Amino acid sequence: METSKWIKFNYKSAIIFFAIMILTNLIFLPVLTGFGVNRAFGLFLLSSLGSWVGLSYVLLVKHGFYKSKKQAAVFVAVVGFVCTASCYFLIYLN
Repeated sequence: METSKWIKFNYKSAIIFFAIMILTNLIFLPVLTGFGVNRAFGLFLLSSLGSWVGLSYVLLVKHGFYKSKKQAAVFVAVVGFVCTASCYFLIYLN
């Protein structure tokens, strides 16, 4: 029997991921705009950082989705690139 290559989330992991995303934006966006950072850039920065940290935490820490430190480092780098690119697309190109 073949196993699926798709990553499966349970509902607790999804709640943790979205809590990290929402709290990052709710707490730090007013701080960045208070320092004079453009609201769209602050939203882009915090959304990409929150999704990067949230997805890495859920998959690496909660699910143990790595076999070595090198694989974990490559995974975190790829997740960072994908999250940043998707947030850029959603905020600036939409």
